[in-house]
Amino acid sequence: MFFRGNGAVLLNLEGRITHAGTRFCDLVGIEHTKVAGMSFFDFVFPEDIDKARELFEPYKTPQEGQFRFRLRALNGMEVWADIRCAPARVASGDLCGVTAMINAADSEVFLECRKTKAHKLN
Repeated sequence: MFFRGNGAVLLNLEGRITHAGTRFCDLVGIEHTKVAGMSFFDFVFPEDIDKARELFEPYKTPQEGQFRFRLRALNGMEVWADIRCAPARVASGDLCGVTAMINAADSEVFLECRKTKAHKLN
């Protein structure tokens, strides 16, 4: 069974989740009430941590655009997802975190992605 639909995640400057939508929580298998304060990197495979940190680096403008990325659900299952990032700013314009919209890949894309690492979509 494959998750379909967008999941929203708001991260602070340390990469901790300040808010996550129900669909993201369903995707990674965690209760909505327990996700706040967790590190986004808890949902990344150890071998993908460097790429994830590059994509979500808070001290420079996050890379805008869409990326295909492998997430790790709490049960250890790998979930390929398309992730679109944008900087989150306060009214003064200062960077306060990252907003990520996450959409799990469908089965056809999932099978294709299993052959590759995370990569930027065209």
